[in-house]
Amino acid sequence: MRLLGTVNCPASSTTETTHNLPDGLKLQVLYQRSSKSTDRPPLLFIHGSGHGAWCWQEHFMPYFAERGWDTYALSLRAQAGSEQVEGLKYAGTLSSHADDIASFIATLPCAPILVGHSFGGLIAQQYYVSAGTQGLPSLAGLALLAPAPPSGNKELVNRLLRKNFMLGVRLTWGFITKSYLRNDAACREMFFSGDLPEADVARYRQLLADNASPTLIMDLSKMNEMVPIAAPQANSPPVFVLGGDSDIVVDVPAVDETAGVYNAEQVVLANMAHDVMLDTRWPEAAAALNSWLEKTFSK
Repeated sequence: MRLLGTVNCPASSTTETTHNLPDGLKLQVLYQRSSKSTDRPPLLFIHGSGHGAWCWQEHFMPYFAERGWDTYALSLRAQAGSEQVEGLKYAGTLSSHADDIASFIATLPCAPILVGHSFGGLIAQQYYVSAGTQGLPSLAGLALLAPAPPSGNKELVNRLLRKNFMLGVRLTWGFITKSYLRNDAACREMFFSGDLPEADVARYRQLLADNASPTLIMDLSKMNEMVPIAAPQANSPPVFVLGGDSDIVVDVPAVDETAGVYNAEQVVLANMAHDVMLDTRWPEAAAALNSWLEKTFSK
């Protein structure tokens, strides 16, 4: 096993530390606390496939810390700046990743709002429906950004193939070969809008490459064994779901599905691609999330 060094991120006021899991492995933790004293629950950001805690450090962590929210971001098991395990092909399952997150949440002073992106959103959903029933600490709320839906990704991939076969093939091949780590055009097509400056695409692609792990977040060939996610319990905490109408990874019908299952407040932003926390119009995504947070949790 080897522990990666400090993640190569743009300078910010976030602090990096580690969390020791029960089995001894270390998760990378970034945190940025608000300078304001509030009773608000903290935000815990969970990244998606191919990403890491670094993707929240660029914009979202400072944005929300400035508005009175303590913020934390994890790199999941064997991902990005977390401890790597030589020869490990898959980092875990939806349930095992949820257990890892629970281990960290148990160290927080109060129940957090879990914010998950893409496959991190699916892991967050698994946590949400299990919290309080399987020994997992409770949540104050759940926010899902461009999330994989509770039924998994099979139908949304099929929809894309029916709508635009070649785009669907490129997207699928891009995830298999990780072409987005080597090619700016592939990275843009998969994650970003056409008007994101070339320099930003190149920088984000390099961050993706610098923090890439040889261990996949989970075994997608076994996804059908892990989904659909169980229905939420009655009186579960509030949920917010956000998507983009230009997202080719998680389309609007998938966002609709997720919002419907959790009876969530839903926002779909125009001209927004998959990486809502980094894309051209990231302030719109942050503002939409903050609006929900303010009206739902501010005292």
